[in-house]
Amino acid sequence: MSAAQAGLATLPIALALMVCSPLSGRLVAADRARLALVLAGGAMATGALLLTTLAQDTPVTYLLAAYGIFGVGLGMVNAPITNAAVSGMPRSRAGIASAVASTSRQVGASLGVALAGSLAGAGIESAYRPGFAAATHVFFWVSAGLGTAIVVLGIVSTGPRARASAVRVAFLLDRPRR
Repeated sequence: MSAAQAGLATLPIALALMVCSPLSGRLVAADRARLALVLAGGAMATGALLLTTLAQDTPVTYLLAAYGIFGVGLGMVNAPITNAAVSGMPRSRAGIASAVASTSRQVGASLGVALAGSLAGAGIESAYRPGFAAATHVFFWVSAGLGTAIVVLGIVSTGPRARASAVRVAFLLDRPRR
């Protein structure tokens, strides 16, 4: 593919992100953060699993579908993460919590790019050979595992035990500074 074609091939990620981000926000506002996290992790894991079979001759429609599914996950994950960071803090510290969540997201994106490059690095020398597509598989397996981890953490962190824990320690977070 040319650079322009490759860029256009990633458009389903951006479109899904654009559509799903507001939907995720609405789910969180309706006290359905768990559903948003489970959908996000499930879509990320599914999209990544589809990409574990990537080959030189993979049809573009397959690639577009996998990217679209992965984009749904990316679009669904941001609102519940920000909500989790802010809702566990007193209002006076919500700005700090939001800043930490945003910074963590940026650092995570940078580390993800570095991880992708490192894991697929063996195939970079053969970018125009069939081995390059196969070299990306290990990264997509890791991504599928991380998507699954989002599902598990989404269920655990929004359950009754997590809510009870938040209530128990709330007074510690709302103490005046000395």
